[in-house]
Amino acid sequence: MKDKREKALSVAANVLTYKNRSAAALYDRLIEKEIEEEDAAYAVGRLIELGFLNDEEYGRTVVEQCRAKGWGKIRIRQELKKKQLDDELIEMLLEDFEPDYEKMKKMIASKLKGEREPDRALVAKIGASLARKGFSWEQIRRALSEYTDELEEME
Repeated sequence: MKDKREKALSVAANVLTYKNRSAAALYDRLIEKEIEEEDAAYAVGRLIELGFLNDEEYGRTVVEQCRAKGWGKIRIRQELKKKQLDDELIEMLLEDFEPDYEKMKKMIASKLKGEREPDRALVAKIGASLARKGFSWEQIRRALSEYTDELEEME
């Protein structure tokens, strides 16, 4: 029994050296590696106990990485779910999330390529692009509005 648990713990630690994971994702990976459920649960619990596995810390890292990619709250929520984080934790991590409007405006500028008066189709295309990145329509409108206001101020 002890040897199986030690093996599970060793495999779990090895898995984490290659890629950080949530507790649920690590458990699933151990099961894929044919570790018995009881031993996988032991290994995950032990790593949590030792402080090597912390879903909240991991979630914060994922949020920051996604934010750096220019993603919005909706897209980040999807990524956190994909990483198998708990719904309550996801909501807590995103509770005070504010999009990076400066980054959004840079994305808008890069799509407009210097056009001062884009047609509706191009604006719709930009909006759709930002929506795919996980921004709400309200946030997209705000970014577009701030971008056009800044253009007007420069004239």
